[in-house]
Amino acid sequence: MKFLKVLPITLITIFTLISCNNDDDSGNDTSNFSANLTSLNNSSATGVANVSVNGNALTVTINATGMVANQPHPQHIHGLEDGSNATCPPPSADTDNDGIITVPEGAPFYGGILLPLENFPQADANGNLTFSQTFTLGENGVLTAETLGNLENRVIVLHGLDNNGSYVPTIPVACGQLTKI
Repeated sequence: MKFLKVLPITLITIFTLISCNNDDDSGNDTSNFSANLTSLNNSSATGVANVSVNGNALTVTINATGMVANQPHPQHIHGLEDGSNATCPPPSADTDNDGIITVPEGAPFYGGILLPLENFPQADANGNLTFSQTFTLGENGVLTAETLGNLENRVIVLHGLDNNGSYVPTIPVACGQLTKI
């Protein structure tokens, strides 16, 4: 008789222990990265980018200030083709000494576009920009995790500068290297 009274309590205890140890339904670990976006080309653009990877979901959040007001700003994750460490270009990248680091001058440092962070956000009337989007790796033209590679070797670049009264959406204005947090 004692056995029958103890058995239900034992089964409840075992079931509880099993279910508590199985809290992660996805089976995936989340990796988080951050980049401090610093000004390029004497822009006043600065900000923070956060990237989270959970399985095949890559979420990017960007908050920036000092952008050209009321203009769309292209932004991308950039990386070198060989997977080596991409960096933000130093002032010496301005090889033609015109005071502007163009995309061709910056590309040797940060590489090509690996992931366009579209739809490109428009800065508000105060030059503030907010962006958040989740991409599914390997679907709809988005790179696979293998192709995207080690995010610590990647940078995020924001573009769009008022150059002598003309808005030029391709000129890099802020850059930050992703680091794991």
